[in-house]
Amino acid sequence: MAIGTVGTAPVQQVAQSGRPASAGATSPAQFASQAADRTLGPATGNGSVQTSAGAAPKDGQAVLDFANSKKGQKVGSGECFDLADQALKKNGFKTASDYGQVTPDGDYQWGKEVPLNEAKPGDVLQFRDYKNETKTRTEDDKGWKERTETQSRPHHTAIVVSNDGQGNVTVLEQNAPKGSKVTQRVLHMGNGTTSNEQGGTTTTQTQNTDGTITAYRPEPK
Repeated sequence: MAIGTVGTAPVQQVAQSGRPASAGATSPAQFASQAADRTLGPATGNGSVQTSAGAAPKDGQAVLDFANSKKGQKVGSGECFDLADQALKKNGFKTASDYGQVTPDGDYQWGKEVPLNEAKPGDVLQFRDYKNETKTRTEDDKGWKERTETQSRPHHTAIVVSNDGQGNVTVLEQNAPKGSKVTQRVLHMGNGTTSNEQGGTTTTQTQNTDGTITAYRPEPK
């Protein structure tokens, strides 16, 4: 299924696959708006979902807790799909197979679609043709440094840990790169430039993102 890469070579922009984006999917144009307006806001809490009568409600934190407990391990067959699939099943939520047939290259549904800027811990992200190049420049009275990072997830699934409000979302994922175990990392999802100053150091980040990411809120069975 999904293979993700992280490197330092320049990203070559590619044409979209031609698949119609769903209502909850975030396109590059929406990324640009979110980055400029800083509407990819940090999560402020988890929306609870009610389970069977008398049972304590579960929310996205239960999904995230499961994923956290698997850091450094291979879940299932090691595909990115398996981490989200097991995290949802173990906590009584619907998984992709509850919404339709699961195929190796499908754009899986994991719950109720929500805007990417409303994604909270424990939500599931589905990637299609995602590419990002991020340049980070730091300046102080001693000079400046600049680094370039590239990321891609052609077909991928990940679980949200948090976001920082500037187009950077922390996720838990596996099989990115191919064969890797459950790892936490930051994925950049913005278009545009943001700048922050702290302690005499100015950090400027310029992002260029292509592709589609759909965010899903887990739903109880």
